[in-house]
Amino acid sequence: MVPDGELPANKYGTPLKHDPQFNGPRPNRSCTDVIFLLLFFCFLGAWGYVAFYGFQNGDPERFLRATDSLGRKCGVDSEVLDKPYLFFFDLTACAKPQTLLSGCDTPQVCVKECPKTNWNSLPYRRGIEPFDRSVQDSLICVNDQIKNRVTSATELEKAVSENKCASWYMSSRPLQSRCLPSPEDITGSQRFLGDTGVPNAAALVNNSTINMSAQEMVGKVIDDLYKTWKTIIVILVITILVSLFYITLLRWIAGIMTWLSLIAVLALLITFAILSYQRYDYLKTHGPDEVNSSMIKGQLEELANKDWVFMTLTIVCGVIALILFLLIVFLRKRIQIAITLIKEGSKAVSNVISSLFFPIIPWCLQAGILVWFIFIWVTLSSVGDQVFKAMFEPGADCYCTGQYQDLKPTNSCIPKLFSELCKSSAGGDCKNAGCHFSRIDSPQLVTYFHVFNVFGTFWATWFVIGMSDMILAGTFAKWYWTMDKRRVPFFAVTAAAGRTIRYHLGTIAFGSLIIAICSFIRACIEYLERKVKGYDNSVVKALFCCLRCFFWCLEKFLRFINKNAYIMCAIHGRNFCLSAKDAFNLLMRNMIRVVVLDKVTDFLFFIGKLVITGGIVVMAHFLFFSNMKDLALNYNSTVPCVVIAIGAYIIASIFFGVYSMAVDTLFLCFLEDCERNDGSAEKPYFMSTSLMRILGKKNRKNK
Repeated sequence: MVPDGELPANKYGTPLKHDPQFNGPRPNRSCTDVIFLLLFFCFLGAWGYVAFYGFQNGDPERFLRATDSLGRKCGVDSEVLDKPYLFFFDLTACAKPQTLLSGCDTPQVCVKECPKTNWNSLPYRRGIEPFDRSVQDSLICVNDQIKNRVTSATELEKAVSENKCASWYMSSRPLQSRCLPSPEDITGSQRFLGDTGVPNAAALVNNSTINMSAQEMVGKVIDDLYKTWKTIIVILVITILVSLFYITLLRWIAGIMTWLSLIAVLALLITFAILSYQRYDYLKTHGPDEVNSSMIKGQLEELANKDWVFMTLTIVCGVIALILFLLIVFLRKRIQIAITLIKEGSKAVSNVISSLFFPIIPWCLQAGILVWFIFIWVTLSSVGDQVFKAMFEPGADCYCTGQYQDLKPTNSCIPKLFSELCKSSAGGDCKNAGCHFSRIDSPQLVTYFHVFNVFGTFWATWFVIGMSDMILAGTFAKWYWTMDKRRVPFFAVTAAAGRTIRYHLGTIAFGSLIIAICSFIRACIEYLERKVKGYDNSVVKALFCCLRCFFWCLEKFLRFINKNAYIMCAIHGRNFCLSAKDAFNLLMRNMIRVVVLDKVTDFLFFIGKLVITGGIVVMAHFLFFSNMKDLALNYNSTVPCVVIAIGAYIIASIFFGVYSMAVDTLFLCFLEDCERNDGSAEKPYFMSTSLMRILGKKNRKNK
């Protein structure tokens, strides 16, 4: 006869048999899935080569160093080696909205230092002020030769009109190697800007005011964090202690919380069904109320006057309430098993306290993978030749000769050649036209390397997660299969890590490769969907929606299989395929228990995260509120409370992630214990007395 809640044994394998030598993670094991470990090492070597290729052939300073109008990198190229800063002739050109796309349409030159004073050529060009040597020294021109030729007001007028020298400039400071005035400098020099005769000067003031407001807000946020950072750290430490206490407390309150929550949801559904029926009965008897349907609010009220709406709500709520009631009645035993396993998980985590701090190591490794990915992406993105394109604005004064005679907008060009062959009608540099940097033309190989880098990030990340899962699984399996829990080794986490690293990195590489392929396909689908977003095609949209849904579900399923395969591998030391098969068959023979445990644990852990995060934030708010006068915060308690909320939720998630792994491991051990043993003196159960009590079983002693 098949036990209650279990599927026929011949469909999902035969139940496990008793093994007198088995008492937890098997000590005698061999390396598993070595081929995939070698493949992973080869992949790491290839990934390292990609990084080396990007480092050798790329130039990340292209993204960091400023480039002048001739394409020279300030402070890097030989011609401007002693000029590390970029100066803009007309900053108002940078105040236009199109600047974000096309860049600042003004001559840009490399300078030794940024201007420290405000200067305007207009008084000297109009003869209001006498021209002397100091005027020439104040000039910023395209090159020193042009600057030296400006020896009179006439030469100054010519140089300015041909965009060879700046007409005016402001006191500025280096920002990312660019000479930019601070918002305070701009707002304090509005009169000077008005005297420059530049029509867009007001835009520069307005933009700086917006930037100053944003900078002021950021400054206030930083100031609030600076005033409260010590308190924030203390509260986050308290969050760790509260999380530990809450997890310990779950062994006593898990049952109460679960049953009260189920009853509360059932009561709410019944109440809502009753209220909906009362509204339906009222509308049937008295008819709908008059509403103003021209307003959105009125349209909602009109919908609320439809009797069929409330009849539908009554039926839906009633059916859900009935299903929930039947589930509670008929699955109460399995719910109780799930609650008891959660309590057991609390005991396991509390007994092996080091397991709670172990996730710090995987987190650091994942952060390292992210940094590695960004480094490779930046270096690869800078590999290739710089492409410059001609830009001609309406009314441009520019005539080209030689090979550039037929040059058109967006045609490729070379900055030095453009400056030699293209001149204005007056013979100087072109006006409202130029040869500007467009993009970096990378070889096709770089595209493949980018794809490889993305896939590598997925594989390495899932590998680290899988290794963390297997180490924790080995730790909690050792706890379960130890009859006397007081004899659990102190270095259980270290021992599990040693077994995993020595024997099962190949299994982790295999499992993580499967998940990485699925994640990579999902990323490709997202990329392709963004590419075709401009095409309004319902069939394509539906296809992508189905693909996203399918691969999302597939990834969830594979992650579920992987986690349980890692648990079985940590216990028995078998390869990935056999471990996945054993775990799948064991779970399918107890499918109802699996579903109930999964939903109960998800619900309890979610409530736990909210309780911890909410409680900590409320405590922090009242703490800051009571000391508001002493702290003098700019945004009351908002900034520190937001930081604390994010930090508290992350901390709670880390702790409950360990807890979740403990419960999943103990659940598989429990199912295996039920199949292997019968409670006799020769086959005693390893489960706790509370679990045996629920199942109506006990360990019998020899007479």
